[in-house]
Amino acid sequence: MQMGRGRTSRMRRRKLCKSSGSRGVNESYKSEFIELKKWLKDRRFEDPNLTPARFPGTGRGLMSKTSLQVGQMIVSLPESCLLTTDTVIRSYLGTYVTKWKPPPSPLLALCSFLVSEKHAGDQSPWKPYLETLPKTYTCPVCLEPKVVNLLPRPLRAKAQEQRAHVQEFFTSSRDFFSSLQPLFSEAVESIFTYSAFLWAWCTVNTRAVYLRHRQLGCFSAEPDTCALAPYLDLLNHSPGVQVKAAFNEETRCYEIIAASSCRKHEEVFICYGPHDNHRLLLEYGFVSTRNPHACVYVSRVHAGKKSFLVK
Repeated sequence: MQMGRGRTSRMRRRKLCKSSGSRGVNESYKSEFIELKKWLKDRRFEDPNLTPARFPGTGRGLMSKTSLQVGQMIVSLPESCLLTTDTVIRSYLGTYVTKWKPPPSPLLALCSFLVSEKHAGDQSPWKPYLETLPKTYTCPVCLEPKVVNLLPRPLRAKAQEQRAHVQEFFTSSRDFFSSLQPLFSEAVESIFTYSAFLWAWCTVNTRAVYLRHRQLGCFSAEPDTCALAPYLDLLNHSPGVQVKAAFNEETRCYEIIAASSCRKHEEVFICYGPHDNHRLLLEYGFVSTRNPHACVYVSRVHAGKKSFLVK
């Protein structure tokens, strides 16, 4: 049969191409997601709404298995699945964290736990989750200096400042890492390397959800507000999406509720916040197309005795 050449036929083909291009390719068959779902089921979580998929433009994400309506629960992840400072305190690291003076920061505790569990490999109870985490990150702090130098001046300055902060954080934590030597047969210097620490820092910085904990005396005064949320952290960012996300004290679950509808087989998004592309690249390692919060940073301009920054 000859393919139609009329206007209606062309419009139908364009619509079909557009639809197929925006849909994801289901990846639930992959071994890492099979193992992750088994691990989550053991911790009392099964998801009827979403499935892992790969999408054009955003890469790996979560796809709706059914239409989602406003007010519908998208994900309800039990507390038992969350990786928090409470997880660290209950682990083999707990004694070392609580005895260390001056008290370590909550971030250092989380990073140390991630490095240690990743080193444990098959012996880690968190392996199914760790296997789904990125092996590398694209934040400017991870880029070669020659690449960072190509960034716009305001962003370059922020990236260099961030790199210096992470390097200083690592250097100042070496004594704490050394205190963990009794836990390992290898030298801690070969485990808690800068690259391993940077990976852990980026994991927390780019993937953690906000969850405020009670302030424990064994930690420094820095706010303890980070939690890693397996599976839920596969949700990608879209600045135009609205959701309600918070930890429910009654159900003891981290819940995401739809504030806008989503059709079946579409990618489900959340919003990381009203960030411009400089902030998104600096903190998360990507930029957003059609970002309503996009702005242009220009260098400081001098007008007589006054100077101002146009944004």
